Amino acid sequence: MAAQIPPQVKTFLDKPLFAVLATQSPSGRVQATPVWYMLADGHILINTSAGRTKLRNMEANRGVALAILDRENPYKYVQIQGKVVKFDRESGAKDIDRLSQRYHGRPYQYPPTDNPKNRTNTMGF
Repeated sequence: MAAQIPPQVKTFLDKPLFAVLATQSPSGRVQATPVWYMLADGHILINTSAGRTKLRNMEANRGVALAILDRENPYKYVQIQGKVVKFDRESGAKDIDRLSQRYHGRPYQYPPTDNPKNRTNTMGF
């Protein structure tokens, strides 16, 4: 079940701000990665590619933290701690395009090391 998001926090999260995702490896090492995100059905959606450390960490340990910073004032931020509740490989290619539209105004441009079949959504918090 998605958490209830206060209106002022939802307004903040609706902006295309960058987030820093913190995950933990099976050995206990913490990794922090800047990511795109969006609200989807009351959850935070993050998209990544197969083979990425953050995906392996989330598959091994669903506990994560996310810090979303305001671009003009980095002391204005939202921090969320929670768990990944779903991995979605079927919608990954569609949703990386949605995220790219949100952040760049165009479909995602795949680098040579990636392709649509590699994309995975994580939803949580």
